[in-house]
Amino acid sequence: MGLPSPPQESASPVMYSRIWSGTPGHLLERILANLPVEDLIRMCKVCKEWNDDIHNSSSFRMLHKELSRRQLPWFLVSTSKRSFSAYDLNTHKWNLLTVSRLPDPDLRVIASSGGLLCYGERWGELTSTALYACNPITGEWRQLPPHPEKTVDHFGMKYEDETNSYRIMTMNVAATGGTIRSVTIYDSRTQQWSAGAIPKSTVHLSKASMVWCGKRAYFMDRIQPFCELHAYDLEQSTWHELQSLTPQFFEYPSLVACNDRLFMMGLSSDCRKIWRLVDRPAGLEFEEYDSLPAQLPNEFAVKRKTQSIGGGRCSNYNPFRLNAVGSGSLMCFSSNLDHTWVLIYDMERRTFYESPKNMQDVKLTDYVDLSFQPCLHASP
Repeated sequence: MGLPSPPQESASPVMYSRIWSGTPGHLLERILANLPVEDLIRMCKVCKEWNDDIHNSSSFRMLHKELSRRQLPWFLVSTSKRSFSAYDLNTHKWNLLTVSRLPDPDLRVIASSGGLLCYGERWGELTSTALYACNPITGEWRQLPPHPEKTVDHFGMKYEDETNSYRIMTMNVAATGGTIRSVTIYDSRTQQWSAGAIPKSTVHLSKASMVWCGKRAYFMDRIQPFCELHAYDLEQSTWHELQSLTPQFFEYPSLVACNDRLFMMGLSSDCRKIWRLVDRPAGLEFEEYDSLPAQLPNEFAVKRKTQSIGGGRCSNYNPFRLNAVGSGSLMCFSSNLDHTWVLIYDMERRTFYESPKNMQDVKLTDYVDLSFQPCLHASP
């Protein structure tokens, strides 16, 4: 004989209300702490008490870190005036988040690591040194102390989950030649900027973003046919140089870190490869890891345009760039010509899949390619 059916009234809204209103606070807190971040974001909009607990209770944040499953990352694609558009791999949906508490309406996302974002102002290729660290899920933010320089040329952020701390590394280059003239590092534990080591050899940094892999920050210095990588060790304050012949015919290569491994993605009319970078005793080696789909969607089509170069002459140029960023075992490819769509690559399964198109009716002006790990416990 089966179990008796529950009374009909147990499923009524009145009974649900009685159950939740009589639930002990500590038990309700543990129930909520098991929910993923995207569900908590929605709950904040319908219950003031839950909103206060999620945003203001440090004990709830740490409980959520302990009980909730680890979230898949979000990939940030574009940003404008305290807002950013990101693809959520957990729900396969696009999110538009605005951190309204930030003081300056013109701030934009310029770096990310773990559950934190760094906001600043962009002036062309330069970044203002009026910088803010922020957790966009909780809305908590902090203005960083004044930087020794007025602007910075290269910028990166590294969050340590074990200590709930982060470091920000900036570099400035000389007006001519692009060689590094200063390195400055901010440590949230001391809340101070300090001078870092300057490389002894000449380093001409490319415009590509720095990539963090383990305790090192990697920079690309690409002079064909060589691909030089320079790495800065944060713990030892030392520079390392890796050099090797690079695969040919790469346009706008992207350096990507996934699961503490370095990869390089290259794209041209006849070469769409993902290469793994292996540091051998004899030098850096490129190992072919996989190929991008033979037929990329129209959003990623390599299109050439004609521009005048004077004297009645014209040249073909390619305004398209396929950018890549990594998080865990996933890579995200995005186009600078279309901010409404991304291509995801699962490195473990070696499979690609497309995101749905971002249909949000909002003007997002700046293109970024960053990963972000949504969480409650990361504190600026």
